[in-house]
Amino acid sequence: MRKVFARLDDLLIERLFQPLIDVLNDRIGVGWAACACVCTDVASLAWIVSRARALSGAVDHWRAGAAVGEFGLLLLGLTALVSLRMLFRRTARHRRCNPLRPAMRSHRAFVLILLAARLMQMHVPGVSDAADAMMLLFSASALYLGACAERPPIRRRDTRLAAAGVG
Repeated sequence: MRKVFARLDDLLIERLFQPLIDVLNDRIGVGWAACACVCTDVASLAWIVSRARALSGAVDHWRAGAAVGEFGLLLLGLTALVSLRMLFRRTARHRRCNPLRPAMRSHRAFVLILLAARLMQMHVPGVSDAADAMMLLFSASALYLGACAERPPIRRRDTRLAAAGVG
């Protein structure tokens, strides 16, 4: 099963997300880390929207235990997304090979499974269900964009050195 997902994972990175990052980088100068951070920001907003109805309902009906539980769930999700965003920013500072591609394969698998399960459950989506699916979609996109590496810089030979036979 791991080998099957590894092939699917590599296919999504190499055929969808890496070309997308290359185009964005060429056209507007935005790299993988900035795109991944934007996706986590959108996922955070979608998470807030998806939890707002349950939290406001618990507060409206004076159910303290449910309100504290919903608020804790909201904070837990936001903490996870903010931590992921900080990881992307920290990794982008190092100009080496991107370590997030192999390290986060299980995270990407888990989020894709959750996204598929959420999409199969949505017959007539409400606002909170659609926001939850949107949060999972943008989280998966952030994880895949975070797995993309910057293209290596183009090495240009110095024409003066090449003419002298040194480079």
